[in-house]
Amino acid sequence: MRILLIGFGSRGDVQPLVALGKGLRQAGYEVAIAAGINFQQWIESEGFGFEPFHVDVEAYMQTDLGKEWLGESSHNPRVELQNMKRMADLIAEPVADDLLRMVDTADVFIDGLITIEPIATLTRVRGKQHILGMLSPLAPTRSGAAGMQSLLPRSEIFINRWWGYFIESMLFKVMEGPSNSLRKRLNLSPATRSEFLRAANQTPTLLGISPLVTPPPADWGNHIHVTGYWFANGNADWQPSPALKTFLDAGDPPVYIGFGSMSTRDPQGTTQLMIEALKKSKQRGVIHSGWAGLHAEDLPPEIFLLDYAPHEWLFPRMKAVVHHGGAGTTGAALRAGVPSAIVAHMGDQPYWGRRVHELGAGAPFVRRHELTVDRLADTIRFITTDTTVQKNAAAVGERIRSEDGIGNAVRAIGQILDKG
Repeated sequence: MRILLIGFGSRGDVQPLVALGKGLRQAGYEVAIAAGINFQQWIESEGFGFEPFHVDVEAYMQTDLGKEWLGESSHNPRVELQNMKRMADLIAEPVADDLLRMVDTADVFIDGLITIEPIATLTRVRGKQHILGMLSPLAPTRSGAAGMQSLLPRSEIFINRWWGYFIESMLFKVMEGPSNSLRKRLNLSPATRSEFLRAANQTPTLLGISPLVTPPPADWGNHIHVTGYWFANGNADWQPSPALKTFLDAGDPPVYIGFGSMSTRDPQGTTQLMIEALKKSKQRGVIHSGWAGLHAEDLPPEIFLLDYAPHEWLFPRMKAVVHHGGAGTTGAALRAGVPSAIVAHMGDQPYWGRRVHELGAGAPFVRRHELTVDRLADTIRFITTDTTVQKNAAAVGERIRSEDGIGNAVRAIGQILDKG
């Protein structure tokens, strides 16, 4: 039986699928991974078959639209959805073409948010099996702790579940472009809201999240499996550059600051803000350049500009971690057992920021448009000096490291496939 894992997005969207793919392969399944063409070399080097999306996600994120979406969305959720729809419409045609090409390459399709309805349609028409592999909790629920878009996050109340369905209805309008492009090729009528909601809420679902972070609520059906994180552990032998090793050995553990795949119109200004906040908080720092291409001339000796290091290697060596709140980065920071703080740009990032703080493992999250030197410096001071947060972060890390997310996911997939 051949399984195709579909990862459309940044490395943070693809890397958990590579980890899951290794677990499935070890269990005897034939596995291929579909992702942007910029990930082909990496995925093939891991020994997987590769199915390309002929869209370079990073290149799209560096366009003016991508920078507006990722860099400006924290101001206004409506603008965020508008920009997301513009991006989805822009890539609709090539994505539909690629999905049609992929449909005969596997028996089982495991995908995430962007392709929910198109894959649901394809698998129904072609007699394939469909499983959702989600990295964020989309399913509506009364629970504030498990509801990504809860109106009353500290409560368990019906209005949270109602709001979840409302958000899903808005997402249908945002993402109908790829779905309708594919349906047109199949001579089917355009997708309806009810079809999207059915695909999102009735398809067997894996959530690659720790149940400590997203506690499974009572009103989720038994088709939703909260498995634990899907961590890639293939970088144990990774070696830092001599410059990075020298920096880490030269003093106290530094604070990591990085916004991952979040591009920006002002990389120089963002970098300078980080530098000034580190100086003000009197901390050494590692600044990750990321997709934003952050750079600075004449960095002070107590700050290192990093191109790349695996999170599982780097984060345990940090005093604290400040990041954008991507699902994978959040999980990696929690697993490392060090305090963290999230600067939320868009999407699910405010949810992760809220949950990290509610677990007592980090600072209250900050929205990107509210970030200032003083706000960042205060956040850094808090997560590097508060002993309660440090103890809580260490306890959360120990709990997460004990989980078997990939094993749980592989077993859940087996149960789903046995039921047909």
